[in-house]
Amino acid sequence: MFQRKRRKDEVELDVPDEDFILRLVSPDHFESWRDARAENAQILQPFEPIWGADALSELRYRDMAREARRSFRNATGAMMLLIHRETDEVMGGINLSNIRRRAAEMATIGYWLSRRWGGQGRMTAAVRRMVDFAFYDFRLHRVEAGCIPENDASARVLLGAGFEEEGYARKYLRINGRWQDHRLFAIVREEDEL
Repeated sequence: MFQRKRRKDEVELDVPDEDFILRLVSPDHFESWRDARAENAQILQPFEPIWGADALSELRYRDMAREARRSFRNATGAMMLLIHRETDEVMGGINLSNIRRRAAEMATIGYWLSRRWGGQGRMTAAVRRMVDFAFYDFRLHRVEAGCIPENDASARVLLGAGFEEEGYARKYLRINGRWQDHRLFAIVREEDEL
């Protein structure tokens, strides 16, 4: 279950036994977000769409924060930051997007993590928490994810979070300027959990 904080648009998800929480993107974290993204640009860019000239601008970030609030209010997305509990530093990001309702009741999950916080199971914990949120707060049935074949770290996160590999999609997404193949993963809420 999510918690609303001091402002009505401030939403947090607790991640038990971890040194971070998940917080809806808000204007408060621009500088920390910008620094984390800039510091990790070389490791993130090969796995993301090409960044525009304004990718780290405050205007772009504020637009993202507005969209995060709007999509959360409408239950069409949940764009969160991993926030260190003690320092309030942005450690990474995770989002639930492309939510389809009615017969589908599913969404896509994506994520990134600063290199200095990686390799310790944090993103696997964040993905598990976001999946719980998707299933029990947004009442979704299925969460999907994909990663390019070379992104072994992302595949390990998904498998560690309980996803199953379902297939391979040719030229699935435009990543780093090229249409790239992807390994496809999904996790499904069991019928008896409805």
